[in-house]
Amino acid sequence: MTGDESRALKVGDRVRWGEDQGDQGTITERNWSGVTLKWDDRAEQSVLHNDMKLAFLISKK
Repeated sequence: MTGDESRALKVGDRVRWGEDQGDQGTITERNWSGVTLKWDDRAEQSVLHNDMKLAFLISKK
């Protein structure tokens, strides 16, 4: 995802990291510089918008 796509994320959106379907998390916070992710299998992590290149939005069904 691009930095612009990351800036459009909303709290509650689900993302996966890379191609690993098991590496998923939820956006818990967003601000001008980045997002905070609560990973399903580990702690929270803050990531800058332009560092979200390996993140993919999981579509809501």
